[in-house]
Amino acid sequence: MIQYFVAAVFLTTIASCVTLPKSYQTKDEVISVGIGPEDMVVDSITEQPRLLLSCSARRKSEKQYGEIYVYYTQTGAHKILKRSNEPANLSFNPHGIDLVKVDNDLILLVVNHEHGQHINSVLRYRVLKDEMVFQNKIVDPLISSPNAVTGFADGTLLVSNDAKKPGNAAEILFKLKKAQIIFWDGIKCSVASEKYCFTNGITNKNGKVYLASTIQNKVWQFDFIAGKMLNREVIGKAYGADNLRFDGDDLLVACHLRFLKFLKHYKDAKDLSPTTVYRINPATKTRTVEYFDDGKQVSAAATALVFRNYLYVNSIFDPKMVRKKLK
Repeated sequence: MIQYFVAAVFLTTIASCVTLPKSYQTKDEVISVGIGPEDMVVDSITEQPRLLLSCSARRKSEKQYGEIYVYYTQTGAHKILKRSNEPANLSFNPHGIDLVKVDNDLILLVVNHEHGQHINSVLRYRVLKDEMVFQNKIVDPLISSPNAVTGFADGTLLVSNDAKKPGNAAEILFKLKKAQIIFWDGIKCSVASEKYCFTNGITNKNGKVYLASTIQNKVWQFDFIAGKMLNREVIGKAYGADNLRFDGDDLLVACHLRFLKFLKHYKDAKDLSPTTVYRINPATKTRTVEYFDDGKQVSAAATALVFRNYLYVNSIFDPKMVRKKLK
């Protein structure tokens, strides 16, 4: 999700020449969820299939709210997933998330912002049927302004920072490539890759890492070797790129093509912001429009994923997502 709203003029300029898709999706199922479901993952292991959504109050006018919301894809049932074993002083404001199986445990990785304490971290939870049990909190100066996270089966992880210094408007306004991707090896943090401006979504598959930048408008592929992201290659352009999720061999990337409308929607839910989802094939580097909505159903979406022939697309700020049956 875009955090630096002072960059409105700049981002509006870079996206102003982008043509919106002509096809409108207007008859999709709208599902109520928790406030501000910025990211989501599929949990098909714990019990009946469900989505876990990272929900937090993201508008300044809203009261503090932070939960992991559960939506059961077969029944439509929903609940808030209980959290246990947390430190007493933890303020839970989840952002990017990822779910990974480590040995026999299902681990949820949560980018967390404790705004009042000026603490940014990655939280690790063991996911059970009815609760998520706190494991540990990763805090390091290198995790300066975390946005998204991706985990590996050996328990290590990568974090994308959207800035070198949190709240530094100059990095965004002048497109300074100071953001870094951070590798946590289970004990300490190190720089896996650097020289980016506002990196956002990150994921991995089959020894490759994939990264998106909201401002550089690109999606990259890397070889991942010994904690380093090597052989950077552009596999697609995506203006205002947000989170990344795989569907088979393809990447789905939610994008903000009209940032001025995004800003207006952030301030007022009644001002709609269009949502575009691209499908990018890393091998062929082809890009197609997977989904578009003018904002009437879902505004300013950050994540799109496919599960059992349904496309799910969330809203960054509003307590809803859409579900579309695929052909």
